[in-house]
Amino acid sequence: MEIYLLLGEKSAGLKDIDIFCNAFEKNGIKLKKVMTDTIDISYPFNGQITINKEKHPLPDAVISAYFGNINDYNLYVTRYFESMGVLCINTADCIIDARDKLKAILKISQNLPDIKIPDTLLLSQNTTAEFINKKMSFPCIIKILNGSKGIGVELCHSAQEAIKKSKEFKEKYNDRVMLQKYIESSKGYDIRFIICGGKYIVSFIRQNNESFLSNVAKGGEIIPYTPKDEEIKAAQSIASLLNINLGSVDFLKGQNNELIFCEANAMPGLNYTQAFIKAGFDNPLNAIVNNIKSQINNKK
Repeated sequence: MEIYLLLGEKSAGLKDIDIFCNAFEKNGIKLKKVMTDTIDISYPFNGQITINKEKHPLPDAVISAYFGNINDYNLYVTRYFESMGVLCINTADCIIDARDKLKAILKISQNLPDIKIPDTLLLSQNTTAEFINKKMSFPCIIKILNGSKGIGVELCHSAQEAIKKSKEFKEKYNDRVMLQKYIESSKGYDIRFIICGGKYIVSFIRQNNESFLSNVAKGGEIIPYTPKDEEIKAAQSIASLLNINLGSVDFLKGQNNELIFCEANAMPGLNYTQAFIKAGFDNPLNAIVNNIKSQINNKK
């Protein structure tokens, strides 16, 4: 069984890559690390691909892990494998849809009306303070559309502050900016569901007592969580809609403990694996590896 791990310059040296590869190796699979810029994209193809000017047979699957380097070429590499019928975890469209927070929200609102979503407003250069005051309450959340690890997410306490920060964010992150209702009942708290191959793997609470952000990168801690069946169903439905093969779905907690969609991620960080091991649970990556192996075997 041959699986390529597609890497970019920024992801190649990450600790998570080693954690991921070690889990596969312990389950009898050695992932082949391949830098995307070493792969030639050409047509027609004859059942082989060129890597570093050498011909190779097609792998059974590729896992796109070019974090921080989601650009046209890398996405084309994933699409290239898709076009040849290779199992892609995740597809290029999934990477794009899950990364864009507003695009995910719009797809969910259109197709899964029972999923609760915070009030949201995309800011433009013509958005006025008067309009913001009509649509949002304060404080509210301001965030870039394509951020991760809590980067580009802050609280705003007035429409004027939102407009000012919007201009700053656009210049700093080269990204569009939106406002969302601040769910005070979920301050520093969310629940993340890990999904693989359409199936629930594990879930956990991310909790931060020092910030409104729950991200581990911002100081949040991880607590294993036992979800209700309807919560698993909601997470799986969102993952299916966004075509997430391996990724996460995050929910905030409403005033009545109802789940409110926060965001989805393709290939989230692996901090949670150590938390589960320390708590006496099996490493969730074992279930992920076995799930991917089953997907490959079912595809043959």
